[in-house]
Amino acid sequence: MSFEALFLVFISALFHVGWNFWVKNSKNKQIYIWWMFTSAFLVSSPISIFHFSGWEAMPTKSTLACLSAGFMFSFYQLCTAKAYQKGDLSVVYPLSNLTPLFVPIWAVCFLHEGLSFLGIIGILLTTLGACLIHFSPYSEEKTNKKNKKAALWALSASFFASMGAVLDKAGVDLIPQSLLIHYITLMIMFMLFFLGIWAWIRFPKNIILGEIKKYPIQILIGGLMLSGSFVFFRYGIKICPISYAVAVRRGGILIGVWLGILFFKESHGFSRTMASILIIIGLILLKLA
Repeated sequence: MSFEALFLVFISALFHVGWNFWVKNSKNKQIYIWWMFTSAFLVSSPISIFHFSGWEAMPTKSTLACLSAGFMFSFYQLCTAKAYQKGDLSVVYPLSNLTPLFVPIWAVCFLHEGLSFLGIIGILLTTLGACLIHFSPYSEEKTNKKNKKAALWALSASFFASMGAVLDKAGVDLIPQSLLIHYITLMIMFMLFFLGIWAWIRFPKNIILGEIKKYPIQILIGGLMLSGSFVFFRYGIKICPISYAVAVRRGGILIGVWLGILFFKESHGFSRTMASILIIIGLILLKLA
């Protein structure tokens, strides 16, 4: 995995942590996510419209892959929102980001990607470290029934995200780098449509409009972070295997843990320190793979 790909995917992880933070702090998370995608679409669409000629060059197969991936990612977003409504951030975020457990299977089966020994070990260590950070046997926090339900929603989110990631990679591989911004805009538009159908059927108009009135700045910031996450990740998977990319993206969990230690004086203990080291080793192995 090249340094350029590692850098792009890791930056996307930072943005990914950011927008998840804002979702957790919102009141109605499913509606907030839809508004966040609206904000992201308003950010990305002017750029792609400026390069209008690129739309004519978009291959049909890539568009269909983008549509399918957007459908899967929409379910990921809905499951994530449901999980955040029921459980803690420290429970939901790691479990909703266990796509490295699923993606290598889909990538080998459908994309015919090969995994080196170092790559496999790196994926396993990164995933194990991500789990241990928040699910240490030495933790004093007991998982209640509410968090158990949240865990099921979060695991469902990981499953849908893994399917979406493979379809996403297939769509990105079919286009040149010059069309990536069009692809990203298309993805956001599809997800905005799917999530919009759910939101406007599920919730009354006053609740939907109430969310944007209550969190206008947070939605704008969340949309910018979502756009950054989309852009950096797609440029990253363009030049590296999807299996390695989703594992590197789990490094965002490491960032969240140490930001908590440094700025919020959170106590994580020996086990979480060891889990952080596991993630670092996993990322190094992925870099060498």
